[in-house]
Amino acid sequence: MTLAQLVKREVKAFIKNPGFIIGLVLIISVYGLLGNITGRAVESATKEVIESNIGLVLEERTRLVEELVKLLNTTMEGKVRVYESLDKAVSDAGIGVVIPTGFTENATSPNKLIILRGSVKVTVFSLTGAQARAGLLTAISSTVERLLPLAVSATYNVSLQPQKTVFVSGSILFYNKQVSQEEFLSVTVFTSLIPLLVSIILGINTTYASQLVAVEKVEKAFEMLLAQPIRRRDIVLAKILGASIASILFGAVYMIGLFVMFLGGISSAASAEQAPPIIMGTTFLGPEMLGVIGLAVVLGLIFSGAIGVMIGSLVSDERIAGGLAAPVMFVFMGVGFVAMYLGLPPNPVSAVLAGLTIATLPYMYVVSLMSGEISLIVYSIIISVGTCALLIYVASAIFNRDIIVLGLRIPWTRKTKEKT
Repeated sequence: MTLAQLVKREVKAFIKNPGFIIGLVLIISVYGLLGNITGRAVESATKEVIESNIGLVLEERTRLVEELVKLLNTTMEGKVRVYESLDKAVSDAGIGVVIPTGFTENATSPNKLIILRGSVKVTVFSLTGAQARAGLLTAISSTVERLLPLAVSATYNVSLQPQKTVFVSGSILFYNKQVSQEEFLSVTVFTSLIPLLVSIILGINTTYASQLVAVEKVEKAFEMLLAQPIRRRDIVLAKILGASIASILFGAVYMIGLFVMFLGGISSAASAEQAPPIIMGTTFLGPEMLGVIGLAVVLGLIFSGAIGVMIGSLVSDERIAGGLAAPVMFVFMGVGFVAMYLGLPPNPVSAVLAGLTIATLPYMYVVSLMSGEISLIVYSIIISVGTCALLIYVASAIFNRDIIVLGLRIPWTRKTKEKT
């Protein structure tokens, strides 16, 4: 056979593979859905920022401050409101900025800094929403910086002065807890990345588990194993544990590599001023967060391992197993992306979703902790344990049937073979 014929033969082999076709359909469907969800999340966050009102607290009321407020209200299309306190402004408008006492003196003195105080209320714990809301304070400081020379010129009837830098010392109000911008963004980045990293490990574990079973079936070693006086449930657990150990080794190296990358990307000067998100996040959330991450990894390995064992049990060879396991891995990763961009509100529906996906357990723990509703993470863990037990039971039931030896026969594949 020529090289072209050999290549044509291999291409026909994987095109006729039902696992390959199903994998393509799953990947396109899942990621199309994820793209739609992510797009809506970004659109919602942008719309929320555009439509947000701004609450101003005036600690001094001079002619300059009044002129600046008038210009701000015109620029913001009438969305500026004046409140008596910062708490009231944040509660009603979602964002509050304090123009402090001494603002006029600092604005008209060439060598003095202008520092405002501000706070933003965040209701959804997602990377997109957090960045959009936290960026509001920066946008307001830039607007004040741009309008201040106009206000000075109109108030004192002088020529336009050079712009002065305006700083905003901001904080975030998240479910009645006041935290700094640096802490909130670090915790958000850390919490949003964890589900994605865990999902990658779970997806790889699914592939390992499916291949462990499928390869043994092709090599005829599986029939010899089933002939031994061993309970089928023990074989299922052994396959899951074997794949989990391989995934843990891979995950350990993977996490170490990421940690080294984070540390290497931070200069000594920057690290002296502010810790990286992974360190600040664990410091802020406490050591319990590491325990929840470990629990999510353990339960997730059992969960994904059982899925992989079922895939390997139902297929006839390792090619179909690989074709089906690959999209499952992408589905796990997609769950991580949803948690990162869309977020989960603290309600029972989110608790159920976190329990069924398992990879989002650390995220749900942070949301429960910050909102004060610890019962939600308890429900999620209970659902996760129940889901793992159910999958192990289903995998054991499959191992007790004849289908485990020959695999699931699809009529479409038989017709294809007859035609060829």
